[in-house]
Amino acid sequence: MPVIQVKDKQHSLKPGQTKIGTGAGVDVTVPGDASLGVQAIFELTGETQVVIRRANENAKVKVNGVALVDPTPLMHGDKVEVGGTDVLFSEDKKVGATQFVSASDVAAIAAKRSGPARATAATGGRLVSLVDGKEYQIPAAGITFGREAGSDVVVAQPEVSRRHATIAPDAGGYVLTDLSTNGVWVNGNRLQGSQVLARADVVRVGNEEFRFYADVAAAKPATPTPAAASAPIAATPAPAAAPPAPAAAPPPPAPAPKPVASTPAPATASPPSAPPARPAEPPTAPKVPAAPSVKKKEPPTAPVPVAAAATAEKKGGIPNVVWLIVVIIVIGVTYYLAKG
Repeated sequence: MPVIQVKDKQHSLKPGQTKIGTGAGVDVTVPGDASLGVQAIFELTGETQVVIRRANENAKVKVNGVALVDPTPLMHGDKVEVGGTDVLFSEDKKVGATQFVSASDVAAIAAKRSGPARATAATGGRLVSLVDGKEYQIPAAGITFGREAGSDVVVAQPEVSRRHATIAPDAGGYVLTDLSTNGVWVNGNRLQGSQVLARADVVRVGNEEFRFYADVAAAKPATPTPAAASAPIAATPAPAAAPPAPAAAPPPPAPAPKPVASTPAPATASPPSAPPARPAEPPTAPKVPAAPSVKKKEPPTAPVPVAAAATAEKKGGIPNVVWLIVVIIVIGVTYYLAKG
């Protein structure tokens, strides 16, 4: 039996029409101005087929966020907005898949892609039911599985919990989390806690299966190899090798007295690889001419005192003492001769 849920309260749809709105004459009341009256009419034909239409042209009704204009058949899990209030539609018994897609299309959707699983980005997430072909977009807030009409994906089965599982985008893709007692299966394996879904994985909740799709994750940039990583390091130490001071310095000269007047040539005058030049003969110190000997002027020939004569030096190099003795002798002889 199809049901609608308004604020946490469920209402079964009876055969024929079910009127929803505010004020008198409605079967299901939603909050709002009582003067608006009936806003929408749910009409059940047969066992499960439900069509919704507006009660009047001024009624504001949306189905899955799109303004309702013409009568539209409802599908399991559709969201209806009446006067600003959400009304969730669900079915207790699912219809056959052939009413929505052909058997060949269902087989193509159910076929598992061969090859390794492909990682996905956290965008473009959607689920395709392998039972009825209905597609569910996964918003940024995530999507919820459960048996209540308030779930994003309603699976109305006794073994399904009220809040059974969630799928939400994460940095590494979309994460499926099991919140139930009876479990969730991914590609036939029971989920333990949480798992990041790969593209084309099959998620089973109760007896229903859903194919997962999302945008393929961008390829990660290649990690540089150790050789490539070390290349820049090998190219950078140019400053360390630039100053070739020890290698470029000329060999020390042979032991020799430093030139006095000459200035040594710069260290870079000769290339490092050239053989050392033959050391030049140390320049001879310039000979300083000896000062000319100045002869002392002879004292005047005038008679000089004995003391002066004693200090006088005879030309020819005779010592003064000899001259002094000779003078004394001469004086003595002269004195005795004069006395005699």
